[in-house]
Amino acid sequence: MNLFKLSGLISVIAGIICCAMLFYPSLLPFSLLCAIVGYAFSTINVYLNAKFEITKNWFSIGYVGMVLSSIPVIFILVLIISNR
Repeated sequence: MNLFKLSGLISVIAGIICCAMLFYPSLLPFSLLCAIVGYAFSTINVYLNAKFEITKNWFSIGYVGMVLSSIPVIFILVLIISNR
């Protein structure tokens, strides 16, 4: 398995795990840590796709991992804004 496929798979798995951790408020710091890992691997995936033009589809799997990894940060922003 090459780095492109591995980084896409890790980014999606990390994104799913960090979204699943949001159901338990005590796991929020670990969710953010997992989101950082997922976002880093999705950035690697998108970069490799842009550099070598690996996928011919209209989106890369790294974008899915990037969206999933962004959900905990958006969740915290909503919590901060709603408590004002």
